[in-house]
Amino acid sequence: MFRAGGKISHRFFSAFFLVAVIPIVVMGFAMYRAAEHTLIDSAYVHIRTIAQSHATKLDTWYAERLNDIRVLSEMTSIRELCTAACAAGAGMSGITSPAVDSSLAENSLALTRGKSPAYQSIHILAPSGAVLASTDRHSEMIVTKRYLQDLERLKRSHGPVLSPPHQHSNGAWYIHLTVPVYSKDGKLIAAIFAILDAFGTIDPLLSDRVGLGNTGEAYLVNEEGKIVTQSRYLSAEQRGRTEFATLGIVSALARKNGISMYKNYMGREVLGSYTWLPRYHSALLVEMQKDEVLAPLRTIRTAVYATVGVMGLICILAAFFLSRQISRPIIDMANAARSIADGSLDRRISYSKDDEIGTLSSSFNSMANELAVLIDSLKQKEISLQQAYDELVRTQKQLIQSEKMAAIGELAASVVHEIRNPLSSVKLNFQIIGRSIDRNARLYEHYSIGLAQISQLETMLSGLLDYSKPMELESVPLDISGLVNESMQQIQPSVGSCAVELEMEDRLPQVTADPGKMRQVLVNIIHNAIDAAGQAGKVRVRVSVPEPKSDGAVLIEVSDNGPGITEQDLKRIFQPFFTTKEHGTGLGLSIVKKIMEAHMFRITVSSEKGVGTVVSLHLQRK
Repeated sequence: MFRAGGKISHRFFSAFFLVAVIPIVVMGFAMYRAAEHTLIDSAYVHIRTIAQSHATKLDTWYAERLNDIRVLSEMTSIRELCTAACAAGAGMSGITSPAVDSSLAENSLALTRGKSPAYQSIHILAPSGAVLASTDRHSEMIVTKRYLQDLERLKRSHGPVLSPPHQHSNGAWYIHLTVPVYSKDGKLIAAIFAILDAFGTIDPLLSDRVGLGNTGEAYLVNEEGKIVTQSRYLSAEQRGRTEFATLGIVSALARKNGISMYKNYMGREVLGSYTWLPRYHSALLVEMQKDEVLAPLRTIRTAVYATVGVMGLICILAAFFLSRQISRPIIDMANAARSIADGSLDRRISYSKDDEIGTLSSSFNSMANELAVLIDSLKQKEISLQQAYDELVRTQKQLIQSEKMAAIGELAASVVHEIRNPLSSVKLNFQIIGRSIDRNARLYEHYSIGLAQISQLETMLSGLLDYSKPMELESVPLDISGLVNESMQQIQPSVGSCAVELEMEDRLPQVTADPGKMRQVLVNIIHNAIDAAGQAGKVRVRVSVPEPKSDGAVLIEVSDNGPGITEQDLKRIFQPFFTTKEHGTGLGLSIVKKIMEAHMFRITVSSEKGVGTVVSLHLQRK
């Protein structure tokens, strides 16, 4: 292709092409990926907002229906009917006394039914299942067995009962709302049993697909995995006989709420929000196909490809013409200078000819050698200065902390002394009073609570006094294996039925630390893990050498399968007096952190709600 100096030109051309075009391609791809992630994140927020809107609509619908039925349950005519029927006696076949007139109550039921298409029928039923009044006495919708089941739930909950969505014999989906009717003396004398048509009421609430494009939909799934409301893709018959198990449906039926990308019941990849609605015993899913969400990126992708192509052509032409004008030694020298500027001080120019370029190359290499020596010297001085500065800052922080703790200690000691005297007097008087109270008397319970609170205050005052004292360490070479075994023996009486496992590597390095203080730290952390896991829980203590291995570095991890810590509480667990325990003082973890910082060790806590908590002790100097 080239004549004079063809190889040099070709190499320069190839290097320029790789250096110029590839970064443009990478940048374009990165921009596309960033736009894709941003669009998906925005879609997640949008879908979650729509799901919350639908859930709010359902709650409003439920509140309206409940208000209608409650108004009926409090009407004088209905209470009189139920009282009369209860006095006359009602069997499974109906009211036995002909003196009971239900026409007025049935008129009220009919008026309420006419207020909304939600009501298939409304009935007043005795606790035995007898029909006292109804908008449709001969309706096949009155299922006495299901009513009796809802009545049992009504008695246990002492309030309205909303049944799960289910199918009647006609194949349609219904929900039963059962509201109690009480007599004046608070006795359950009847229940109003409203049969709500899901197709006529809930379907219109969820059929609003504004903001869901051409492929999105919102639907309810019952506990069996069947779709209760309308589907964009399935008929009523298909929905009624098929149980679905997509990732969103399975997660929601497991009582989890979230947003994710998964395949829907049609096998298409969607962005979905799934929410468990306990009031309706159902899961609400809002989904939109991924292809529609990412449709705006097609234009961006085309523009990126076009830009890459044009820029690549420009770079090729520029490289071609420049490579014809610049010789290889000059390019090598420029590259070497650039490498040295970037920090590659070992870069040198290889040129053996005895000409002007050779003289320039030799001078350049000499300059690079001297520059490397000078920069190495400066780096050493910088390291020494940085170490001195770090030591000065560390010492200053320790001095300030010591002064603060001394002042706090003096103040805390004075406050604790002033509080303890009257508190001891109060406790003594409580104990004297307790001797004259019968242990079976109700007053003794209040006495016990007061005495327990006084003990809690004494424990908190002792903890405050210990926390405010300056930390004095007696550091010695410490055998970690012995420390862990001693700590496990110390907590053994409080383990109970909780499973505590110990996993420890062999040949652990020694750590310079205060044995008593570190034992206090480890016992406190394990106790907290046992409390969090509970009697049926599991706690694991793992002792290892972290990677990459270094002298004097040990990692102790204490994990539990308890309920976990919320993100908000996780930020405050080391604050003094902050606790989520009923009888805690809130100073345990504060003292633990103080001991770790005094040793210049680190402590970290990670937790996931519903999974558990991991506390990591990094026994290595910062």
